[in-house]
Amino acid sequence: MAVSDVNPPVRRVRRTPDAARREILQAARAVLESGDAADFTVAAVMSRTPMTRKTFYVHFADRGELIRELVRPLRAELDVMIGHWSAAAEPVAAGTEALRAAARMYTEHATLLRAVWWTAADDPELAQARAALLAPLVAVGTKLLRSGRGFDADRARAIAHALATMNVHVLLELGPSATTAATEAAVDTLREVWTSVVLPTPT
Repeated sequence: MAVSDVNPPVRRVRRTPDAARREILQAARAVLESGDAADFTVAAVMSRTPMTRKTFYVHFADRGELIRELVRPLRAELDVMIGHWSAAAEPVAAGTEALRAAARMYTEHATLLRAVWWTAADDPELAQARAALLAPLVAVGTKLLRSGRGFDADRARAIAHALATMNVHVLLELGPSATTAATEAAVDTLREVWTSVVLPTPT
């Protein structure tokens, strides 16, 4: 019997660059969702793929870029919904729709978003991802507070950051199996808080 019959050569699966990136991102999401962010290493990610650690650096500069790529599609969704809110003539109605869209997104991606927000508070790369997800809401909140309440930029930004952080934690509590009733209740609560803070005080 030939040696080659006993130990057939391992055939490498050739992937396109896009396919390799997708596979690494899927593995990264699985690692982040299944454990503590402290375990979210390049080695742990690549152990869930048939590719080598060296291959990781062909497609991503570092772990930070990988995390940014995981949240980039979500940030793009937020930019669109917040953009409509920011440009709307009627901020309450537009804001309610933006909150409802955000609630759907946080429900759909609950496991990933909970991992990003609720693990490794001192991880600088995850902190950057969290900041990227907050940024569009902080921006529109700052704009509304300056125009509606006449606050200076620093005060408006600080209040907007507090409101945005509140949004995140209320929406994260919904979880992946949130009912329509629970989602609408959360949206109504957030709308009430935002309107009471952002709209001009009645004279």
